[in-house]
Amino acid sequence: MESSTIELLRGAGKQGILLAELAQQMDQTEKSILKIIESLSQNGKVKKIEEKHDGKSVIRIIWQEDSEWDTLQGCPCFICPDIDQCGAGQPTSPWGCDKLNNWIKERLD
Repeated sequence: MESSTIELLRGAGKQGILLAELAQQMDQTEKSILKIIESLSQNGKVKKIEEKHDGKSVIRIIWQEDSEWDTLQGCPCFICPDIDQCGAGQPTSPWGCDKLNNWIKERLD
């Protein structure tokens, strides 16, 4: 059931899906789906947001995009000729580095 939940959450996109809608689509109770969501939330796979919908408090579940943040492959810092002078208070810094900022933006898209 967890793999079906993940598939539906991924399909919901960046706007996510209401818990009630997810339970209905899976023909399960909200309580049973919430157990799966809690597990996924603890592992950082989903974000739960409480919001108002038609005047009632509801829970929206958003799949945290699969990303490759577990690797730094392609990070421009590793081949940067200025790495020795890079840092806070240095002539070059990560905060103002266009190459690093562009690399991060690409990974977030």
